[in-house]
Amino acid sequence: MKRSAVLLAAVVALTVCLGAQGQTGHKVLISVDMEGIWGVVQGEQTSPDGRDYGLARKWMAEDVNAVIAGLLEAGATEIVVNDSHGSMRNIVASDLDPAATLISGTPKAFSMMEGLDAACEAVLFVGYHARAGTEAAVLDHTISGGTLRAVKINGREMPELGINGALAGAFGVPVIMLSGDDKTCAQAKAVLGEALVTVAVKDGLGRTSARLLPKDEARRRLKEGAKEAFLKRKQVAPFKLSVPLSFELEFHNSGQAELPLFIPGVKRTGARSVAFSADEFIEGYKLMRALIALASS
Repeated sequence: MKRSAVLLAAVVALTVCLGAQGQTGHKVLISVDMEGIWGVVQGEQTSPDGRDYGLARKWMAEDVNAVIAGLLEAGATEIVVNDSHGSMRNIVASDLDPAATLISGTPKAFSMMEGLDAACEAVLFVGYHARAGTEAAVLDHTISGGTLRAVKINGREMPELGINGALAGAFGVPVIMLSGDDKTCAQAKAVLGEALVTVAVKDGLGRTSARLLPKDEARRRLKEGAKEAFLKRKQVAPFKLSVPLSFELEFHNSGQAELPLFIPGVKRTGARSVAFSADEFIEGYKLMRALIALASS
């Protein structure tokens, strides 16, 4: 009897182990910027030496935690949060829901999209902003406000949400949700598609002013939006751009276009603009980031 019991227990344990190995995880990446976070309306709130930065960091974690709560309810099993603003050290690690893993600091190979790989089932953009030159959008800019006026890919001017969405698409991963102001949400649907779930936590009145949702309502919408987005993730197609790709970067002044010309394959298209081509998006993305770094120096 004892031997039979031992054998039965071993069979049960082996079955459980094999079943666990066969289970499929549900990994998601949250890329979180700061300008589109609830409560943020001024640039100084997003800078470490600015007034109310400490409060804005707290709001940033709270927005992300609301999204994490929705994802967990919907069945996500692995959540990676990539701090994607400025120095990328804005979220206080101890403020983040421990159910998620935090990627903090810079430089990172994929910058705002660090943590992305083909194992991800979906990407969510939290606290995003509209592209440079968007009317009445809070703190609108594209990647580097002091360096870039515009980024065009295949002739179309792209916001960060489009550039990052295309990087996700290169891995076959869809972007399923975005939060920010109302202008950014509208822009995201225009670029990434109507299937995208958007959550506007504020209505932009100007570049440095907005009408905010009540805090608890904003967090409720973020949680419910994330839950809805994850449950219908398979209905959202990855955002892909046709190849070969053409990139054009327009800077604020002519001097910023000079150092990028040291890179083979980069040509000047105007006094303050350069262009290059790429056979696939990941290659083009990395070269674009390198040229922006050179121009910023």
